[in-house]
Amino acid sequence: MNLTRIAAGAAVTLLALTGCAGTSEQAPATPADTTPSPASSSAPAANIERPATNDLVDDASPEGARAFLYHYFELKAYVLQTGDAAALVELTDGAEAEEAEAARLQAVYDDGGWVLGGQPKVKNVLLTTPEDEIAEGVDVTAVIPVNPDAYTEFSADGAITEQRPFSPDGTVYSATVRYSDGAWKLASLEETPDAELPEA
Repeated sequence: MNLTRIAAGAAVTLLALTGCAGTSEQAPATPADTTPSPASSSAPAANIERPATNDLVDDASPEGARAFLYHYFELKAYVLQTGDAAALVELTDGAEAEEAEAARLQAVYDDGGWVLGGQPKVKNVLLTTPEDEIAEGVDVTAVIPVNPDAYTEFSADGAITEQRPFSPDGTVYSATVRYSDGAWKLASLEETPDAELPEA
């Protein structure tokens, strides 16, 4: 009796194993790692998400102008890590130097290169246009003190093609923005390290 049960059990086990061996199904693929990782001296950044906006960016107000400029510099940092020039260009209207730099960065990435660092840390956005004059269609000016990280640009083979050291003093940008058709656009942005900062 016991031998019969053992034999039957062995036969069932053998059938089960044979059935498993005969299937062509594979284990489901492991999803790709989407964890953001910063750039290094040996590889570009990966899985960097485009910065989100907030509701203030849509306002034709002093707060909206400030929010837009903060967001624009967040996008500059994003483009430095990704080469996604379109992210900046769609927010410009006449800012030729910015559009050219965004296109240059995209070319670096398209050619297999990448950038380490360089992200601008905005300390403040100081509007120089009187707040009571800010409205749709008005050119709004601002100065923006910034502390950019050290910058290193690599070619596809890992060679350094450009390098800028960190400056503890930072720099200042001067910007002109304009609200039109329900959105802020950047009309100009240039580095003006000697610009006088108004009181916050």
